[in-house]
Amino acid sequence: MTHWQASLVDILRWRGKEQPHQLAYRYLNDGEYDEVVMTYKDLDRRARAIAALLQSSAKEGDRALLIFPPGLDFIAAFFGCLYAKIFAIPAYPPHPARPERNLPVILRIANDAKPAVALLTLPLLDVIKSRKAISDEFGDIKLLATDNKEIDEWADEWKQSEIAGNDIAFLQYTSGSTTIPKGVIISHSNLVHNLGFIENSFGLTTKSHTVFWLPPYHDMGLIGILQALYTGYPATLIPHLMFLQRPIRWLQAISRFHATCSGGPNFAYDLCTRKIKPEQRQQIDLSSWEVAFNGSEPIYHKSLEQFADYFSPCDFSRDAFLPCYGLAESTLMVVGAPKSRSPLTRNLSNSGLEHNQVINSYEKAGDTRTLVSCGQNPPDHKIRIVNAETLAPCAVDEVGEIWVSGPSVANGYWNKPRETECTFGAMLCNSKEGPFLRTGDLGFLYEGELYITGRLKNLIISEGKNHYPHDIERTVEDAHPAIRPAGCAVFSISKSGIEQIIIIVERDQKHIVKDDEVVIAIRRAVSINHELFVNDIRLINAGGIPKTTSGKTRHFLCKEYYLAGTFNEIKSI
Repeated sequence: MTHWQASLVDILRWRGKEQPHQLAYRYLNDGEYDEVVMTYKDLDRRARAIAALLQSSAKEGDRALLIFPPGLDFIAAFFGCLYAKIFAIPAYPPHPARPERNLPVILRIANDAKPAVALLTLPLLDVIKSRKAISDEFGDIKLLATDNKEIDEWADEWKQSEIAGNDIAFLQYTSGSTTIPKGVIISHSNLVHNLGFIENSFGLTTKSHTVFWLPPYHDMGLIGILQALYTGYPATLIPHLMFLQRPIRWLQAISRFHATCSGGPNFAYDLCTRKIKPEQRQQIDLSSWEVAFNGSEPIYHKSLEQFADYFSPCDFSRDAFLPCYGLAESTLMVVGAPKSRSPLTRNLSNSGLEHNQVINSYEKAGDTRTLVSCGQNPPDHKIRIVNAETLAPCAVDEVGEIWVSGPSVANGYWNKPRETECTFGAMLCNSKEGPFLRTGDLGFLYEGELYITGRLKNLIISEGKNHYPHDIERTVEDAHPAIRPAGCAVFSISKSGIEQIIIIVERDQKHIVKDDEVVIAIRRAVSINHELFVNDIRLINAGGIPKTTSGKTRHFLCKEYYLAGTFNEIKSI
């Protein structure tokens, strides 16, 4: 319906005039019934007002840090930046009571992007101004509160500028799961193309309804918010902390508002399966849920199976699962499985994968690993599986790095020409086909379906065999009840030229057992399942492993903490 529009500014302006009273966003402050709503007319007026404020404080092409808690203020500020042709930078907000905790992350982004302004709420502005040490860290960055009611009067002062498809829309800083975060340059054409692609893949229409808990400074959360406006259906949003505290709030919202589309990474489905009690399922009706997307890398088949089995009494359909794959460097989604198709899986030989070979196995036990397809190569994108060392295409039965090209692929990293050339300018060595985006992810294409096996930078190579950290981490989690779910990190370090395997484990103190028992169980499980010797195991308290906002383990930070000896309350074995 809106594909003819050049940008989200055009789309919101049109909806504000033609559908002024239609619900755009509903935000559940407590995750349940304390709701605030925003229509297209409301959002358009707020965006124009914030844009006018920005035009009085900055110039086109300047950057603006968005340091809001999740909510409607963030959405209005983001669109205000689009309206003013100021490049928005969504960032994880500091906690008002402990602003110093997240400040280093914000300042690293600010140092890289050099923003002229920072948009925030009045309470956070008051906190920053009341602490001189923190206020001084922002230097010359202008701090502008957007929840001041007087700002609404600025709406008529907004001066509209022409927006071209190749103009920059915003900077999406990467999650930092494997490297230091970098600012991905997303153009308006990148954004509109990817939103159109998701709309078609998910079968979204104006009659759809989404429920989202992912935070807006995460790429999946942000694109989910923007998708609702692009297609023209209402979105119900939940603070991610409210979801983490009580996962049932997510499913209750789907049930209450008859949502048709929602999703998240593996851990969200696992959390619901673990934390929602059998008797609580009687409160939930999931029959409206048509698309339950999972964008983890890689997708864990047991998470899908266990969720589908556990919530079948709530009329959840296994066919609703829609595995997909994406990354910020391609705006978001690269491929998605067909709607209403049960997840397609393949059982492969583990020993084959250790040598980058795709060997089918017809049994689901022993030396096998089950992988879930993320979908087929879309028609207007190219996907190549490439040997990361030779830059030559892999054979059809080989695992290699996933390379992507197409309209959704971003224009590079902000202020990083060398990294941009290396990541976005890849060429095949034989045909010189390109340029391609090097995703850093490993996988293969089988009968046109893309399967993800792991991350290139996390790969552990021992005695000439490849081992994927997430496989070992699953083994560790199942090794002993005292190990917290999703509470371990596996990585390797080089010592005297020899690769050593390190395991960090979050210990559940509710289980009264000796630490030695836990360590022995881990060593035994890893030895039996992976034939690996673990050089060091560290037990730490719950919450000690650094994660991204979408729940991915930040392996490179774990390695840094380990080498620096800075893990909190760590016990060395």
